[in-house]
Amino acid sequence: MTTLPAHTLTGQQVRLLGHIATESTARTIAADPDLPWERAEVDAAVKELLAVTGTRTGPQLVAWGTAHRVITDTAQTCAALTADIRLPRRLHRVLVGWVGGRTAPELAAGFDVATTTVRSYGKDLRAWLGVRTQVQASIAAVLSGLVLLSDIDPSWPAEPLERAAAPRTQAA
Repeated sequence: MTTLPAHTLTGQQVRLLGHIATESTARTIAADPDLPWERAEVDAAVKELLAVTGTRTGPQLVAWGTAHRVITDTAQTCAALTADIRLPRRLHRVLVGWVGGRTAPELAAGFDVATTTVRSYGKDLRAWLGVRTQVQASIAAVLSGLVLLSDIDPSWPAEPLERAAAPRTQAA
């Protein structure tokens, strides 16, 4: 059975990750009585969380959190979790890019198309998955097995989450 390394996030970092997964605003995060940050400090806390997890973007961060089973559901019901979806190759490549921390300009360069074209692919992808945002798409992609764990982090196994080991979370 394949396992991922256990995460070492603090309770506050786990809570912040939950806020990011639900796309809370800096104001909402700062108002959380269990978190110590003022509104002006939230961006720095998010940057620290990205660094601690080795991720580059919000969609990759929530994919990481989903793979570690810190995030266990999307904020709303979506098609990707209720139906067997077969994405067109180009849209699947965009999804893999998102969970791998790629930005629209990076994906555009890889596809040799304009950034606006990649954004159009993203819009189509979100419609296929039945989600509103890249963050929700990333969570749904991991939970539904549309991406492999190695798409999130190349050092992880090349298998979908459902074939991965049991929960690996431990808050410090």
